[in-house]
Amino acid sequence: MIPLMTGFARFSQHQATGTSSAAVAGTGAAGCLSYGTAGAVDLPAAGAIAITALLTARVGAKATALFNPVQMARAFAVFQMLVAPLVPLKGLIVRQQKQQSPAAAASTGTAEPASPSSRQAELLKLMGVGLVAGLASGMFGIGGGVVITPALCLLTEMPFACVLGTTLASMVPPSLVSVGTHHQLGNVVTSAVIPLVAGSALGSFASGQVAVRVPEEPLQYSFAVVIFAQGALKFWALRGKV
Repeated sequence: MIPLMTGFARFSQHQATGTSSAAVAGTGAAGCLSYGTAGAVDLPAAGAIAITALLTARVGAKATALFNPVQMARAFAVFQMLVAPLVPLKGLIVRQQKQQSPAAAASTGTAEPASPSSRQAELLKLMGVGLVAGLASGMFGIGGGVVITPALCLLTEMPFACVLGTTLASMVPPSLVSVGTHHQLGNVVTSAVIPLVAGSALGSFASGQVAVRVPEEPLQYSFAVVIFAQGALKFWALRGKV
């Protein structure tokens, strides 16, 4: 949404950041509903991320005043390129492990329930992820795709559809905090909020119904290609600018 708003709608980087936060909240709510109906949302994990993300979302939103649009856009582009490979890398490691272990390859894919202590440790790690995700949400106006999705892939054994559903659910509260802060800073184009929220919510619900029905590997590589391409194109477009 941010590249489209800055490239076609001619929003400033700050306006795109603030306005997209509203759309992220709509996308997260609709996506949570869509994935939730398929049982693909880990609510404790989403809650652990959301609690700490709420603490840093406002800080990130206020930090946008310290940077000019070019600096913000370039930082976001680099961030996208760095995190894009993490999701397919995780999938590759898991597939290699299954090939090396006959027992794992013969299994049905149903994971054993985690012990209480390991589950608590996992949730604590996800709370740390939430701190970073909230800061990025407030500062860049993004959803959880470039922070939470790779983290859930690397830190948990969730199926990828559940990773996506949990990511969307966890970003609703911090996105609401972020858009409120950006509105106070004058970074929200109010006339664009309703169309963006409606469109992104419909798209999120529809794509969620598709994502829970297709194989994981194409989803992982598609995610990485889209995120990396967006970052690379933006970084190239900003060459020579300060």
